[in-house]
Amino acid sequence: MKKITEELLASGLTQQALADKVPCSQAAINAFSRGKRGQRPTLTIGLRLMQLHSELCGKSGGNMCASDS
Repeated sequence: MKKITEELLASGLTQQALADKVPCSQAAINAFSRGKRGQRPTLTIGLRLMQLHSELCGKSGGNMCASDS
């Protein structure tokens, strides 16, 4: 989840904006982006992060994310 979250944030979303889209707390997004141990997303949150990543960072999604991560 760390890489996915970092790439979503690199697309220009703030932690709060990403949290609003998921939905989850900004603190959860912060923990995922830092790879904080013990912070694992629920299935629903994990699937939503992957869906957003595909939409914003995927080949068909405009590739708005950093490619050198």
